[in-house]
Amino acid sequence: MRNKSLIIKITLIFILCSCSEYRKVLKSTGYQEKLDAALEYYEEEKFFKASTLLKDIKPLVKGSEESEIVDFYFAYSLYKLEQYELSAKYFQAFIELFSRSERVIEAEYLYAFSLYKTSPNSNLDQSTTVQAITAIQNFINKYPYNDFSKDANKIIDELQVKLETKNFENAKQYYKTRNYKSAIIAFENFNKDFPDSKFNDEGMYLKILSQYNIAVNSFQNLQEERFRELIDLYLDFIDKYPNSSFRVEAERMYVESLNILTNFTSQKI
Repeated sequence: MRNKSLIIKITLIFILCSCSEYRKVLKSTGYQEKLDAALEYYEEEKFFKASTLLKDIKPLVKGSEESEIVDFYFAYSLYKLEQYELSAKYFQAFIELFSRSERVIEAEYLYAFSLYKTSPNSNLDQSTTVQAITAIQNFINKYPYNDFSKDANKIIDELQVKLETKNFENAKQYYKTRNYKSAIIAFENFNKDFPDSKFNDEGMYLKILSQYNIAVNSFQNLQEERFRELIDLYLDFIDKYPNSSFRVEAERMYVESLNILTNFTSQKI
């Protein structure tokens, strides 16, 4: 018990001394002392203390040689604190100010990665996701063989799926609200924008289903043309996805359409 109590006391003394030392540096007027302490705190992974000191130094060293290192580690400290919106902002500022720096490649990657970390769930607005994809793609194009490029490619694939999911759900919303004509257009646009998407199978099936609902609810004089359009959609679908899990249901609508068209033909005779 005595040894445990002694350890606790030593720990408390160390914490108090450490805090006292930090407050002393924080109150100092010279930037060099703050810069040295900030970099030391950074190395010790005390990123809040490092960021606070670096923020104080930033206006003092603006335009000087120290400005580059201060701006870089300030942005990096925010990144380590998971304040990604701020880290993206300050990495972008660093890139613009120090385009010839040896640190700029890492800054460009961390700017893109910070945007990636702010990308929301697929059910929310994806404007940040688009921004992140653009930044990461620019990085890959600029530095295709950099050490960060492998991770960048993985990230862009993940963001692409998220963006596809959001766009597909938007298209499905037209179908769910029975706005079938708009649904068909939305699924066609989705296919153009994401030709390799895993959702295109379902999208083509929902186009058929939308066309079916349009046809069966049309006036009789319009039904023949609209069922023929359904058949064309089905043939495109089965040609592209012969093993689709939606095949059975799509085929049911196709057969029904053929039977209806046969009736139309017999009535004309």
